[in-house]
Amino acid sequence: MSRLGALLAAAASLWLGLAGCAGLKYEALRGTSVPNPPGQAVTVYLEQFPVISKASVLERRAVGATDQAAGNSINALAEQGSAVTEISRPCRIEDLVGTLLREMRGDTLRVLMDLAQVDRLEGVRQIRNPFRIVSNESEAQIIISGQALIRSQRVSKTFSQKTQAVDFDLTVKDAATGRTIRREKLRSGIRMIYNSRELEQAMGVAAVTYLTQRTLF
Repeated sequence: MSRLGALLAAAASLWLGLAGCAGLKYEALRGTSVPNPPGQAVTVYLEQFPVISKASVLERRAVGATDQAAGNSINALAEQGSAVTEISRPCRIEDLVGTLLREMRGDTLRVLMDLAQVDRLEGVRQIRNPFRIVSNESEAQIIISGQALIRSQRVSKTFSQKTQAVDFDLTVKDAATGRTIRREKLRSGIRMIYNSRELEQAMGVAAVTYLTQRTLF
């Protein structure tokens, strides 16, 4: 192949790659009347995003005296038990709307590179913000509401220090048609200190990652 031919082939490949990226559709917009992919920022009204917390109560299995003397952490003990029930756990993080507003007001968004395991907020990247937050529902193209469920563990009467995961439910309402679409539940393996500011922030970034997921179809 000539040098010119090679350059043309490379240019064509690059163009196809860029066209493929441009054609990716946002999962949050699927089934709505909003153009997908959108040609401009989609106006969004955040309705509510309550947070609940539950802990799996584990029945601690017998461990040797040596292990007990070593002073195993509650998380280590939890691995040696089996869940017997699930109970509510008090949490200071009651709603994610404020956190999401702070995350989604800029021109760029932080998203997680790996939702399966999150133990710090270092594995994030910046993407262009496809949304524009509005303060009035009448100005919005879509209305978003959701719920986050923090999961953790308890052994005997002691709660684990870190969370196990956070489950997200998301509902998108098309303002033009009135159609409400409930998205598939997402679980993020957020393992961070319970009740911490870092946990709240990570939950906000995970929710944004959920909202900006894209697909070819």
